[in-house]
Order: sequence, then structure tokens, then C-alpha cells
Amino acid sequence: MKSINIGLYEELFRRSFLFASLYCLALATSMTQNVILESDTGWHLSTGRWMVEHGTVPTTDPFSLYGQGKPWVAYSWLFELIVYRLVQTFGMVGLLIYTVTLSLGITFALFTLIRKIEQNVSIVIGLTALGIIGMAPLLQTPRPWLFTILLFIIELDILLTARRTGNYRYLIALPFLFALWANLHIQFIYGLFTLVIFSIDPLIEQALKQPFSFSNVKSAFNTRQWLIVLSCFVATLATPYHIHLYETVIDTMGQTEIYQYINELQSMSFRWFPDWVVLGLILGATLLLGQKTQIKPFPILMLITGIFISFRSMRDVWFVVLPAIIIIASVRPAPSIDKRIKIKKSQMLVAFIISCLVVIFFVHHRKLTENGLNDAVAKVYPAAAVEIVKTRGYTGSLYNYTNWGGYLIWHLPQLLVSMDGRTQLHGEERIEKSLKTWRGAHDWADNSELAQSKLVIAQINMPLASLLRFDQRFNLVYEDSVAAVFIAKPVLSK
Repeated sequence: MKSINIGLYEELFRRSFLFASLYCLALATSMTQNVILESDTGWHLSTGRWMVEHGTVPTTDPFSLYGQGKPWVAYSWLFELIVYRLVQTFGMVGLLIYTVTLSLGITFALFTLIRKIEQNVSIVIGLTALGIIGMAPLLQTPRPWLFTILLFIIELDILLTARRTGNYRYLIALPFLFALWANLHIQFIYGLFTLVIFSIDPLIEQALKQPFSFSNVKSAFNTRQWLIVLSCFVATLATPYHIHLYETVIDTMGQTEIYQYINELQSMSFRWFPDWVVLGLILGATLLLGQKTQIKPFPILMLITGIFISFRSMRDVWFVVLPAIIIIASVRPAPSIDKRIKIKKSQMLVAFIISCLVVIFFVHHRKLTENGLNDAVAKVYPAAAVEIVKTRGYTGSLYNYTNWGGYLIWHLPQLLVSMDGRTQLHGEERIEKSLKTWRGAHDWADNSELAQSKLVIAQINMPLASLLRFDQRFNLVYEDSVAAVFIAKPVLSK
């Protein structure tokens, strides 16, 4: 009897520690100071602040000199409102709360999805862990794509459950999901694409059968399912920007040159372990698909599309990681409901306690307090220079580096920046010209925005910061190890 009890306790703690290790992995990934070092965070927060102050969403740009009066769509307005309220309540720690909460939510949603496909607890936890590692760089930033990853997993769960059970009533939840998604992040378009691929899957399957029969293809057309697709599209128009949201989607798709300048838009470098995990998942999924005698078009199309998108831009690796994991997990028949992994309350309690202890450890060890986060920011961004500008009351048009634009928008709301990370607003040509000026290109002195600026906040290690020391148009009024502040010399009237 005692041996049976000991065995039960051993199984309890084994599973508890397995579950705890999974969530601790998500905590270790998301609980870093990188959370507050993201360059676009400032303008996202400022957008949230602007909406609270004005009681509406912006339709023109309120933050840059170039954008004054120009149309601008804050396509992540709900996300920006959420993170602003968090920072307003908890300070910079609010960004950490957002990132950790969404990362844990993604981990739970992915685990829940995989356990409906695979019944071996070690495989389920292992695949979930590989997914978290593969998406690790994305889980360290307080960006709206965390909502996209979470909602995409939920969408896949709904689609696969509907197909597995044959009960397409599950799809009724999708329009509500897309109505929320469209207000949180513009990448809802990936979710719509997935829904369309899922809906045409039976048509393609019938079309590929030999001999070809048009009547079979026609019979595979599910009218109710396509009505759901139409309903989801209509649901995405339930935003303050309506159809203008799709104009932004088209503009974004047309910006190809910008990919070589923005880090997150560049391809994976394979200098980090997560990149190799992504490649391993792709190869594993491809190998398993090749061994099947009968393959449905949906997983193949999702994997091919995911490979193209993720190898084009590292911020989209989730779009190949998740389909690859599902393909790998689907090697064996899905378990019945009674054979799925059961999580007992006692196991959840032990995992929760361990996770809480890990949170306390990381907060202390990684200096994730308000003071610790602000100290980390001051090493990367011009915190001291901003205080000088405020104290001395410098005004006028500001010239700044792209990566500092968001920070300056947030901390110097009384000034209009020259450049920030909103590529849809500034366009490829302006961003390229600004970057060349900061790198000290041969025609840097001819930049009209620089010439007309009254204030320059420069990164100390950028070539332009050194060139401006000898520029007769500006005076150096402050410098430290991070930034230098220049003001325009007064123009003497003749």
C-alpha cells in the first residue's frame, strides 16, 4: 500500500515539475531587461496617452514634425491603450507585467493545443518548450505581436477542433476573435489568410483526386464555412479605422526596401540558438510530411507560407514555428477526450508555487524593479540628455536618430521628433535618408531637416555626433557616455 502511495506522490511531483519547468522557461525568456529597451515602445505608450487625453483615436500624426496633418492609422490602438494603462499604474514594471502575462498565456494556449493532438506528456511539454525557445526573441518585447501569437494559437485550436470533431459550430467564435484581433494588431491579416487556406483545403483535396470530377469539388464547397470567412472579414472592419486599416496593410506589404534597415524586419542570422530551433522544427515537419502517403493541403500550404514569411522577416518566425509544431505533433492519431493529459489541481498548485519563486528570483537577480529598469534604460537611451533639455527649456524643431524617436516622443511630448520607428508614416525614402545622414554620408551636411533643426539629440557613437562638433551651425551644450546635445547657433541679422 505504501509503495502505491509513494508511486502516486512521485508521479504527482514529476508532472508538477515538468509543468513548472515549462512555465519557468517562459518566465526565463520574458523576464529580462530587454523588455524596456525596445525602440518602438515609446511611441506606442505616447499613442495610449494621447488617446486618454483626447478621448479618441488619432487620425493624423501628433508626434513628428514631418507627420503634422498627414493621415496616420494607429492600427494597434487597443494594445497601446492597454500598455499605457499598465505603465500609468505600475510604472516601467507595467511593460514587464504585459510581456510576462502574454508569454505565459501563449505557453498555456500552445500546451493546450498540443495536448489535444498528442497524449504523451513528455512530447507535449517538449514540443511546447521548443515552440517557446523558437519564438524567444519575440517574447522579450512588449509588442502587439504577442497578442497576435496568442490569438493565432486560439484560431488554430478552433479550426483543428472543428475539423477533428466534424462540428463546425466551433467556427462561430471566429468573428468575435477577429473583431478583437483587428483592434489589437494589424497582423490579424495572417489569421484571415489561415482561415481562407483552411476553407479551400477540401476544394483542393477534391481537385487533386484522380480522376478529376467537378461535381466532387462542388460538393466539397461548404457554404456555412465560407459565410464564417465573410463574417470574419466584416468583423475586422469593426475598428475606429474601418476599411482604412486595409489601406495600411497594402502600404506595409509594398514596403520592401525598408527590410534591410530595420532589425526586426531582417531575416534570421542563425547566430542565436532560437534560430536553429526554428530550422530544426521546419526540417522535422518537412520530413514527417514527406513520409505520409496521404497529406492534406492545409498543413503543406501553411508550412510553405510560413517558411517564406519567417525567412523573410524574423519577427514572423511564429508563423512557421506553430504550424511546424502541429505537423510534428500530428504524427500519431489524436487522442480521445478521455485519454488527453489531465492536469490535477494539486499539480497546478505545485507548478504555481514554483513559478512564483522563480519570479521572485528573477526580479531580484535581474534587477527587474522600477529603479533597475530605469537604470538599464539610461545606459541605452538619452535619459540624462532629456533631463537637460527639460531643465534648460530647449525648444524648436528636433533632429534625432530613428531608434531614439519613440523614447523622445514619450519623454519630451512638448517637442516634435524628426524620425521614429513608424515606417508606414515616414516611408522608405525618408528613413533611408535619415540613416545615411547619421552615418555621415558624403552629403550629410545638405540634409534640410538637420539644417532647419534647433535642437539635435545625438547618439555619442554615431558619426554625425562627431561631425556636428565641427559644424559651424551648432553648439555642443551637453554630452555624456550615451548622448550629446547640440543647439543651433543664432542667425545674425545683417
